[in-house]
Formats: sequence, structure tokens, C-alpha cells
Amino acid sequence: MQQSELKRPFGVYVLAILFLLAPIGNLLISFANSGIPNWQEPSILYALLQGISILDWLWLSLLVVTGILLLRPHKTSWTIAIATLMLVLAINLYRAFLGDLAHTSYGHWQMGISSVATVAVLILSFYFRFPYLDRRTRWFIPAAQRYDIRTPVEVVAQDIFNGVTESVSISGARIRLQRDMGPLVHELRFVDVIFPELRNMKIKTLVVEYGDNVLRLKFKELRGQDLNHLKEWLKSHDETALENPG
Repeated sequence: MQQSELKRPFGVYVLAILFLLAPIGNLLISFANSGIPNWQEPSILYALLQGISILDWLWLSLLVVTGILLLRPHKTSWTIAIATLMLVLAINLYRAFLGDLAHTSYGHWQMGISSVATVAVLILSFYFRFPYLDRRTRWFIPAAQRYDIRTPVEVVAQDIFNGVTESVSISGARIRLQRDMGPLVHELRFVDVIFPELRNMKIKTLVVEYGDNVLRLKFKELRGQDLNHLKEWLKSHDETALENPG
């Protein structure tokens, strides 16, 4: 059984690098267009840096924060990244409204970055629709390996719902149900899942997401003998796939 891998959001990584480099490029371009001769000399450059306002340092720092967050494919990091980009846009629109950015090359570059930030928000919102973000991923610990295993299961909630797993790991499962769970699913926090193939093992799970009859679950209170049975079961499926490729 092949291990399931998420696609890599290459476009988002490119955005991350651009936002990390943007503050440096923005400052260098503004200094070069300032009309000050020999601006690149350390003493003059130091004086120019001291003349940057706190507001400018704020939004330039937010660009760096955004770039760092985008390098981590995590739903929370991307949500914060969108928030920081919106704040950058709000700061620059506010300054444009006050007239601070009018008729200056620095202002044009700053508004250009704001336009890029707006496009980046739209791109990130688009990527949120696809499985680039593994909701099981922790901040500092890699997510458990997922396997494309198809096995029948029973989900015990307000009723018993039959379904088939689409992927399974030692930390959770994605299950496609045969029928809709109804509006009450949004009030559910925990459900039990029964695996007939694993000696009718019943596992308490946390509902992570539900949509289009697909249920994403995180295993809770799975330890000891049950955890060992699950590991052995996943390993047996993996070995079978290696013995019978295709």
C-alpha cells in the first residue's frame, strides 16, 4: 500500500522567498532613488537607516514574518500570514490616503508591494482549497506517515455510518462515508470508529473536518495493545504492497 504524500505548494514557497527579500530590495531601491550621492557608503547608509520611520519598520518587518510563516506548510501559519499581509495592505492604504506615498519613487514601490501582497492573499486563499496543508501536522514534529489503505469501517455517532478509509496513519484517518451525516455532524467533537479488519477495534477519535461525506479524524486515547495492533496492521499492508507492486 503506497504511502500518501501531500503535494508541495511550490508557488507559495516562491512567494515566501519574495517576501523575505522584499524589505531589503525595497530599502535599497528607495536609497538608490533618493538622489543622495554615494548612498551606499556605510556612514551615509547608516544615517538613511536611522531616518526610516517606526511605521515603515513595522510593515517591512511584517513582510519578513509573512515569508517565514509561508515556509511552514501549516494551516495556522498560513492563516497568520494572510492576516499579516492584510495588515501590510491596510498600513499602505492608510498612508496613501494621507498622501504620504504620493509622487515619490519609494511610495510607488511601497504600493507595488501592497499590490503583490493582495495577490498573495488571493493565491493563499486558493491553495487553502486543496490538500497542501496537512491538518495533522504539528509545528515541530513531522506528521505520521499516511497510507492509502481501503478498508471498511463503522463510524458511531448519533447513528452508525458505514464507510471506507481513504488513508490511515497511527494518528488518524480519512474516511469516505456511504451517506451524509446530516447537520448534527457540526455539533460533534468525538466519534468512535470500528475497524472490522482489526478485530473490531474501536477507537475514539476527534472530528477534524467533515465535508462531501468525507470525514477527517484524529485518534484519541490510542495506546498500548491497540496502538501496537494498528502499527502491525499498517506495516503488513505496506509489506504486501512491496511484494505485489502495481
